[in-house]
Amino acid sequence: MNIKKRPYFLAAILVFTFALIFRTLMLGLKNADLVFIRTWYDFLLANGYHGLANGEFSNYPPAYLYLLYIATLTSKWLDPFIAIKIIPTAFDLFSAWIVYKIARVKYSDDKPYFFAALFFALPTIMFNSSGWGQIDGLFGAFLLLCFYFLLKDRSFWAMAAFGMALSFKVQTIFLLPFVGILFLRKRIPWQHFLIVPVPYLVLALPTILLGRSWESILWLYVGQTGQFTDLARNAPNLYVFIPNTFFHPVFEFGMGIFILAMLAWAWVNFRAKSPITPEQLALTALASAMLTVFLLPKMHDRYFYPADIFAFTTVIFLPELWFFALLSQISSGLVYLIFPFAQTRLLALPAALINTALIIVILRSQLQTLRKV
Repeated sequence: MNIKKRPYFLAAILVFTFALIFRTLMLGLKNADLVFIRTWYDFLLANGYHGLANGEFSNYPPAYLYLLYIATLTSKWLDPFIAIKIIPTAFDLFSAWIVYKIARVKYSDDKPYFFAALFFALPTIMFNSSGWGQIDGLFGAFLLLCFYFLLKDRSFWAMAAFGMALSFKVQTIFLLPFVGILFLRKRIPWQHFLIVPVPYLVLALPTILLGRSWESILWLYVGQTGQFTDLARNAPNLYVFIPNTFFHPVFEFGMGIFILAMLAWAWVNFRAKSPITPEQLALTALASAMLTVFLLPKMHDRYFYPADIFAFTTVIFLPELWFFALLSQISSGLVYLIFPFAQTRLLALPAALINTALIIVILRSQLQTLRKV
């Protein structure tokens, strides 16, 4: 194999190597979130797998806590903070493989290798897992897998992947408008939605057998929704411009706007007669991930993670929209500086303006695809 005649494959190797180096350097970073997860690690280290029966030491679902317990088995030779970060970093590798499969739908040359490596090297993707130690990459991987199966018109497996994503984080629902539109357009049969809760329930069974209550499992995500009363916790949407003293009137008004906007968007998509193409799928997934977090109050800085990954997959099918991924990285990158590095919350203001412009262009591009017959 003459690698010089395969520039995309060579570029993929270089980019992947660059990403590995930077991710290794990030492993030593610490932040308050990571220290908090360390307390869960220590609890499982002290109590072993029996600690999984406790429904109070952590507000994360069993699917992640199993992985955290496995991480404790390396405690004698691996630093706990690094062990915690290895979990989402491994899922980033899984995501890169899925991105390769997604790109293979369009390209038959070496470009899929390059797209996979580039995804693994995206700044916010790298920092979220290898730097911050967060687990958005876990549910993000299964959202990508859901998207891949929808590209292949395998809706049953797509909804199973959606259910797996929901087993890790409730923020999976940001893609619910996307799959809802595909249901309205008869791309997903209603029966396939029945598979969505199954992974969560099946993955909860071992903890139930150990003694955890079904109540703590079934109400886990409900409890998470009431944790904070901020209109925007560093989330780069328009709510960052509004003081929290106006929380209640703005929250109710924002929820109303969100419901009306999503119904209108769903109706326009439902009425469309254009064939569903990979380009349209990519833009609709991105619009769903962006619209929900942009319009909803009480969002966090990391809730734009699905938008970051689908901005990238959109570029795979529509390279001329490369600035989608670039602007998404800039806006998320700005707010990622606030909490982990104790920077000013004012960074969320320009990030919100970037997202305001971006959401307009995304919606315009997505709606244009509906008019193509």
